[in-house]
Amino acid sequence: MASAGIRKTPAGRYKVWWRLDDGSQGSQTFSTRDGARDFKHDLLARLARGTWVDPRLGKQTFETWAREWWEGWSVDPDHSPRTLQAAEARLRRHLLPTLGKRQLRAISVSVVRRWQNELRATVGYDTAMACRSLLYRILQAAEDDRRIEANPVRKVPAPKPPIDPVALLGRAKRRAYTPEEFGVLLAGTPPFYRDHFVVTVGTGLRAGELLGLRARRVDLDRRQLEVVEVRYDAGRFGSGYKNRPKTPASIRVVPLAGPVVNAIRRRLPPDGDPDGLVFTGPGGSNHLPRGARSAMSRHGLLRVYKHALVRVADPVASCHTRRDGCWPRCATADRRRSSKSVSACAGAPHGRRPSWSRSTTCAPPGWPLRTRRAGGPPATRPGRTTCWDSCACEARMTFGIPSRRGWKTPASPSG
Repeated sequence: MASAGIRKTPAGRYKVWWRLDDGSQGSQTFSTRDGARDFKHDLLARLARGTWVDPRLGKQTFETWAREWWEGWSVDPDHSPRTLQAAEARLRRHLLPTLGKRQLRAISVSVVRRWQNELRATVGYDTAMACRSLLYRILQAAEDDRRIEANPVRKVPAPKPPIDPVALLGRAKRRAYTPEEFGVLLAGTPPFYRDHFVVTVGTGLRAGELLGLRARRVDLDRRQLEVVEVRYDAGRFGSGYKNRPKTPASIRVVPLAGPVVNAIRRRLPPDGDPDGLVFTGPGGSNHLPRGARSAMSRHGLLRVYKHALVRVADPVASCHTRRDGCWPRCATADRRRSSKSVSACAGAPHGRRPSWSRSTTCAPPGWPLRTRRAGGPPATRPGRTTCWDSCACEARMTFGIPSRRGWKTPASPSG
């Protein structure tokens, strides 16, 4: 049975000692007898309720506890390598530099509030919320382990999401491709990778889902594919293929339009291996001959997308510096947002083409695209073809690939 008592030290102070049921014992000294008596009564009451927290455990630094927490949390098999990579980076960059040397018991509500405000001033809303969630989990584990009395993050209000007046007024610039715009992008893409982008936009697959697609998951007769295996690239946490996506909702059946079926048929393994990857790299690196089917990373696909943007955009500005809405910023998300309009235009079984994608203009005014030379051949669109096929031909004739001499750039949009 737990016990506690008070005794006077030779220095005239009062020491509260305790011995718990698990055999652990400790003491704490006070300058007055009343303070020692109050601490003793509170200790016995907490022991009776099962909420006693040893104050000595709170002397552990946040960095030491975070490392200890990480050793147990990171071995959870449900955490993907990408999740581990993101959590480790946030812990290293945003939590440990500010809170690492503090004792757990010294991390109060005011300390957390100040850390959150300073972080919100330097990073975006999503990053601030992710870091706050990580700090909450670490301190909640300390509370559950009875190292601190309460989690201070719980009492700090979360930062408010940013408000975009342009979006509220309905004037936000779209971040998805129309079929015509995608055709222009496709014309600037190397021929080997065009099928990759056609399937990405025509199905809405994520980059990891596209690069992890196996031949056995494709049924061209029924014009559908199954999303199960995914590709991941997580830096020092490894790269490879997982047998399932991050969430059960991502396991799904995706219908295929006619051009998507043709693109997948061209990329099926020539040897008919059901476990073979459908979309691969062209080889020519890592001791593989050019033309060999090589595994492709998500970063490699993103690099191809950025190079295509530079190829069809203003040669003076790179795709990293443009923020005028002429080209979307995010590769994977924008191509997936474009899936509904483009696949509907191509005759996909599901989805309705939204009103904003019904434009017939191949190059809206102000696009940073190279115009054709004066007196060049007019753009003609073959009949009864899909938007991206016809627009790829039109873009190749109109904008040209890839010479810069003698080309003009339309003026930037006003306002």
